Amino acid sequence: MLHLTGQNYNARDIIRNIFSPLIGVLSSPQADEICHRNNLSFVELLQPFAKLPNDAHFRDVSGTSVSVRGLRLNFCDVDWRPPQTVLARKMLNESVTNANNDKTRITTIADIDLELPTSEPWFEQWRETFLTVQFPAEHEFTRHLLSCLLVLSSADPHIVETAHKLVQRVQQMQSITPQKLPKWFHPTEVLNSYVVLHEASQGDLSKAQQGFELLKSTFGNSKCFLVSVNSLDGHSAPEVPDHWTTFIKRQPKSDATIPSTDLSAPKSPQEAVSVISMPAMQMSQLLEGANPQDTDLAMLHPLSPMQESATEAINSKFSISSESIASQTINPNVWANDLEADAPHGGCLTSRDIDNLRHFVQDYAVRALIPYIEHLVATLAEGVTNKKGVSKSLLSATKRWFVTSKPGAGANNQNAVIYTNESAELQTRKLGDLYFMFGHYNLAFQAYHQAKRDFNADSAWQYYAGALEMAALSAFMLGTAHRKTYDYMEDAIVCYLTVCKLQQFATRATLLSMECLKTARLYNDVAKQLIRMTNEESDLRSALLLEQAAYCFLVTQPPMHRKYAFHIVLAGNRYSRAGQRKHAYRCYRQAYQVFQKREWSLAEDHIQYTVAKQAYMLKQLEEASRSFAHLLRPGSLQSAQQQSSFLKEYIQTQNELLKRSPELGLLPHALPQVVQSSVRVLTLVQSPSALAPLVPATNIDINSNLTTDESVWNKIEEMLVITAANNKPFVFKPSRYLYTKQQPALETPVAVQGEPIELSVTLSNSVRCGIALTEIDLLWKLTLDNDEVLSNACVYEESADSASKIAVRAAIKTTCVGSIELAEQAEQTLHFKLISKLTGRLNILGVVCRVAATADPAASLLGSLQFETQRIRSNNAKQSSQSLLDNRLSIKLVPTLPAMSVSFSPVPSKLLAGEIVPVYVTLRNLGIAPIEEIFLGCDNPRCLTLLDQHTQMPLAMMSSLRNLSNDKLVKDKEIRGQRVFRLLQRPSQAALEAQQGQTITMWLQAPHEAGAFTLRLLFYYSLPAAANAPIKYRLVRHIWELQVESCLQADSTCVVSNGATNELGLDVNVRNQHAVEGTEVYINTLSLYSKEFNLNPDKLFVMNSVGVRPGQAGAQCLKSSIGCNFQCRLQERDTKEEFQDIPTIKTLLQSRLSHLKVMPAQHVHQVEQHLPAIHDPHSFLTNEETVFFNTNISTEEFNASIAGYVPHATLALGWSALVAREEGQRLASGLHFIKLYKLYETGHCPASPAESLLRRRHSSDAPLGNLREFPLPEGSLNNEEACELVVDDQEEDYWEPNEHFVGQRCLLEDESFVLAVKA
Repeated sequence: MLHLTGQNYNARDIIRNIFSPLIGVLSSPQADEICHRNNLSFVELLQPFAKLPNDAHFRDVSGTSVSVRGLRLNFCDVDWRPPQTVLARKMLNESVTNANNDKTRITTIADIDLELPTSEPWFEQWRETFLTVQFPAEHEFTRHLLSCLLVLSSADPHIVETAHKLVQRVQQMQSITPQKLPKWFHPTEVLNSYVVLHEASQGDLSKAQQGFELLKSTFGNSKCFLVSVNSLDGHSAPEVPDHWTTFIKRQPKSDATIPSTDLSAPKSPQEAVSVISMPAMQMSQLLEGANPQDTDLAMLHPLSPMQESATEAINSKFSISSESIASQTINPNVWANDLEADAPHGGCLTSRDIDNLRHFVQDYAVRALIPYIEHLVATLAEGVTNKKGVSKSLLSATKRWFVTSKPGAGANNQNAVIYTNESAELQTRKLGDLYFMFGHYNLAFQAYHQAKRDFNADSAWQYYAGALEMAALSAFMLGTAHRKTYDYMEDAIVCYLTVCKLQQFATRATLLSMECLKTARLYNDVAKQLIRMTNEESDLRSALLLEQAAYCFLVTQPPMHRKYAFHIVLAGNRYSRAGQRKHAYRCYRQAYQVFQKREWSLAEDHIQYTVAKQAYMLKQLEEASRSFAHLLRPGSLQSAQQQSSFLKEYIQTQNELLKRSPELGLLPHALPQVVQSSVRVLTLVQSPSALAPLVPATNIDINSNLTTDESVWNKIEEMLVITAANNKPFVFKPSRYLYTKQQPALETPVAVQGEPIELSVTLSNSVRCGIALTEIDLLWKLTLDNDEVLSNACVYEESADSASKIAVRAAIKTTCVGSIELAEQAEQTLHFKLISKLTGRLNILGVVCRVAATADPAASLLGSLQFETQRIRSNNAKQSSQSLLDNRLSIKLVPTLPAMSVSFSPVPSKLLAGEIVPVYVTLRNLGIAPIEEIFLGCDNPRCLTLLDQHTQMPLAMMSSLRNLSNDKLVKDKEIRGQRVFRLLQRPSQAALEAQQGQTITMWLQAPHEAGAFTLRLLFYYSLPAAANAPIKYRLVRHIWELQVESCLQADSTCVVSNGATNELGLDVNVRNQHAVEGTEVYINTLSLYSKEFNLNPDKLFVMNSVGVRPGQAGAQCLKSSIGCNFQCRLQERDTKEEFQDIPTIKTLLQSRLSHLKVMPAQHVHQVEQHLPAIHDPHSFLTNEETVFFNTNISTEEFNASIAGYVPHATLALGWSALVAREEGQRLASGLHFIKLYKLYETGHCPASPAESLLRRRHSSDAPLGNLREFPLPEGSLNNEEACELVVDDQEEDYWEPNEHFVGQRCLLEDESFVLAVKA
């Protein structure tokens, strides 16, 4: 029996085993019974010990002693017959199917990690089976029986008669003409040896010796052997290990569903041979059908040579048919039943019995076989010498000398030359075979070389190819192989293939050549020969050879990984056609390692689709699903119809997987894809809610962009927290509510029990066909404080009980849209809202949905889209190489906390410049605990005022009363005081009781400059103090984004109205700049804030009133694009301003304010009711007189700002307007402020850029008491020329300023002003 697998044989070992001497075995029934007690036949009993333990020697014809090392004898049963054609193919298929190797190794080639099998047992098993059933051809003798062992039992009382019967049977086989199976090497002189098996546990040794002596006296001493076995009775435990497992090849039973008439699946020895187990002798012969009449069953064996016809095989008594099988003696151990096939071997043998078997093999080879071989070599050599040079005919002699023969030239009939057994050419070939089998490779090469010349001369191409093949192998075994001897093998393959048309011998030669060339590292040549042997006759053989060729490309220098991938794909295709799905699946997966991520999209798709189909047929549904999912990846180049088909098969595969393994639960979806970076989580933010017409606080929205102004909110929060903490030292960390890719969660987010958690995620459909999503839900896991775990995954499991499903649904309530449709290659964002009734740690795992193709909604799949934990790189330099985990999907749920809702009265989206709007703010405590403190922070306090806002006088107003240079003021505290307001402050009471609501009033003034205006409000409310509380306060954001329209433009100049008396006056110009016709502006009041001057109520002159027209609300109004000017006189206060103590803001404002009515509207009283009085502490005049410090102001700038006071007067114009809108008319009112510093210096509202620079002038070092508003130049007293009046003094109701005397103005032009004006 050939044995080529499992022992890591090298090339020379493989060749020795293939061409080992073949010894026939014929056993008596008693001897078979002895062997069967060990669950073995006699041939199987010898298999592990067929290799000689010691070297042997034999002498060649010259008398030279040749050492034979590692000689292995190939024992086989003389009754073995090959299977029929279909069954032979099945054996080859099953040898590949049953061979497995899941162990792999990683090889890196061209930066590609290839996972390759550590070995290919399927190829080795196929090669062994293929060579084992090789038909013993006429042109070679290595597969012919050299001798025969006749096995007897010592317990046989008629041992000599039994031996004679066995001899007669062997002689009958040898005397058949023409010779049939089994074929004999030298049929006229066959060595018959006799083996007596003695059972040591049962038989009598003395009787055995007597029978053995009788045999020796009959047949000769050197031919008889006594072997003692079965020292145990079989009932005790075996003493020796099972040496036979790896040597016995027993085919598995066929599928019971196949009909018994199928020749590929016989059910008993009477139906066919070698189905359940392979008999000991594994060689081939021609097969035929059951009867000669059944011509459709009379097939040639696929490995049989062409010269033996089917008719001869049918007529031979050694041919195998359904009739002859029944008459054959079937070895009961060979045809083992189910129990015996798995039973242990050698149960009756001891280590001494094993030694006896080893000694027998050595003794038989030395005493009987080798002397016989020496005799045979001498006989053949003498015959060759005697007939050397004698041609068969004059024609052949002439041909040898004068004709150069080449394979394929002329007639290429392989049977054109027929040699007799006594011909010199065959004797030479036999001599070479003997030398080769017994290791004398030098003389073997000479014999084969001579034979190939003779066969070439005779145009006996089959014989010629065989001699070439063996000559090449002899050179290789001798160690003298070179390019010429490799060419011998190449020529032999080509001759077998093209001339003789013997595919099986060409395949055998290729397999042998592969081993030789691999040893020489000629891998390109190996691949070339293997690829050449692929054809359409045998897909299995082509697949195996293509796979071996592919591996050759990996070990060439340099490695050719693309050729490897191409040929491994071809091998996978052939495996698939041969029905070897497992190996086809493996090959395509190996090929994908090269093709993946190479932008060969269509090649990837072909491989993945094939992998998916093979895995599906192999019931590996997980792998099939993964491959189908890959076909639906983004960027696929497949058509819409093809992708729709892929999607359908993917859904079908996943559903079958769930039916087979329902415990898998929710399987991950391949479509749509989750845009992982789009996941946004919002916590600790109440949903906007307010009763109409109130508007809820905008707060943070799930779609908010926090990257633009988050630093502003953080600064406001910091001021609020420090103010609320009463300046206690602590490390401030801004609150985080919204977690995105740009704002990751380095710490665990916190949410409140019973409050909503919002989540949004974008889903992307990457295929060209539309998909529909239904039954959408979030997949989550909640770990309670007692470590109990709840998950809504059980809701989708059939095994879960209904009670647990109800409990899980009650734990967390999720709301979302029920279904969506995603068009081809489209994206859509899903919004979820969760409300937890329990506390613990919530992990959001993904989205649950049912996916179906829009075109075929009936086929759907319920599964999940998993969220992936994102990795972020730390900004810390020390940790820059480390990545941190984003915890936005792992949320800590804390018990219920107080929550405050904030709502506002509506504010128009479009305001006029300087317009004042009253806003009513409603604060409501939604919780069950009181809220102690509420603070409000603002980023632009100039535009906002509240009732009871100013408890302390602003520093700018204070500096007009006394010098603040020596006051110890803290910059940050003053900045916070300007921007942070405490709301609802009540002594010894909470700001808001549980479930209580309060409304406060604030006024909002639009800036005087037109354009977009944004005002940010941040409400802070504290929570009950608790140890280790994760949340100490909460925030509510609100932002107004308004559009400011230009309306009233005003400017004013303080002039000397009477040069004789130095009386001062104000020249005021106003103009309606609103772009919409129909807007009417009314100038209601004119107020002056000054510590030295009052407005003279008797001297108000309205000039240039041509454009002033009656309006809807009054007799005098300014239409669109209409302006006018008016003048008023100032009168100096009688007494100097003096206060015994620091006055209140209201007292100071009342003492410094004076008023005039200009062109009041009829609704002036209605307007004044909704606006703060100008002398109130919370009026916008107070804001105008306050210097608001920038948050990033330096200490030097802060000190300089509060140290100096610049005398000035502030003119306030109170106006109202009827604004024309598409939706109707709206009443608006506001204030314009103009600050006046010097005579003849014009102030504007809105302020010009140059005026903004002038306001930054340096303060005077003069004492505060010496600083005057509108100081006159020196020498101007009683100087009438200082200002010449345009009209007569008596006409006091009409005058205008002399603009020609610009030089009289006290204008301090510094470099900064000049540069600004030039710019």
